[in-house]
This record gives sequence, structure tokens and C-alpha cells, in this order.
Amino acid sequence: MNENIKERVMEKIETVIERVEFIEEHLSRGILEDRLLRKAIYKEFQEAVEAASDVCAMVRRGLNSSAKDDYSNIDFLVERDILEGGKGEKLREANGLRNRLIHEYDGINDKIACYGIKELVGELREFSLGVLEWMRK
Repeated sequence: MNENIKERVMEKIETVIERVEFIEEHLSRGILEDRLLRKAIYKEFQEAVEAASDVCAMVRRGLNSSAKDDYSNIDFLVERDILEGGKGEKLREANGLRNRLIHEYDGINDKIACYGIKELVGELREFSLGVLEWMRK
């Protein structure tokens, strides 16, 4: 992987971690009653997932394969043992939740969305750490 791609991957991973830290710091029971905080958490989650998806695409391009859609890029990383299968599945779930938040498919059930974010935010951190570990090898 060339240095330019490595540098861009590092920037995106930093974005993921910053967003995850914000979410972890502000995610509380009060989120369901505080619309402004809830929307901020949703936005931070969306940006974290988008940055993670960008990482997948850049790593794929760095391995001389054309980047495709988010799910194909995740599968590519799993097939190359850059991501464990279970981690790939969690990243796919995060991407699906991101899409629901952005497009509001069938409306958003805030309880379910907040629960999903709580369950997936740690997975985004682990994804970032896993890619960093892979890059160091």
C-alpha cells in the first residue's frame, strides 16, 4: 500500500475514533428525551460509519482492487483476513443503521436506533484498531 493511501487511511481512522469517543461520552439514558443530543449522536454515528466505509474502500484500492459498494468492500477485507468475519458482519450492521438514520426508511424508532448505536459503537473502535494492527504488519 502506498504512503498516500496509508496517510489517508490513518486520517479516516482518526475520524472514526473521534466520533466514537464523542458518542461514548454523551450516550446516556437521557438521549431519548433530548432531541438535540440524539440528533448529534446520530450524526456522529453516521460520520463514523462513513469514515469506516472509506477505510475499507481505500484499503481495497491499496491492495490493487477496485473499490466497490460498502458491503462488497467489507466482504473483500473479510476474504483477505484483514477483518474477522464477525467484525465484518458488525460493520455491515453499522452501515445498515447508518442508512436507516440518513434516509429514515419507514421512520426511525429512536429506542431501537439508540440501542443499535450503543451496541455497535465499540465495534467501530475495534474495527479501527484492527486495521491499524494490520497496517503495522
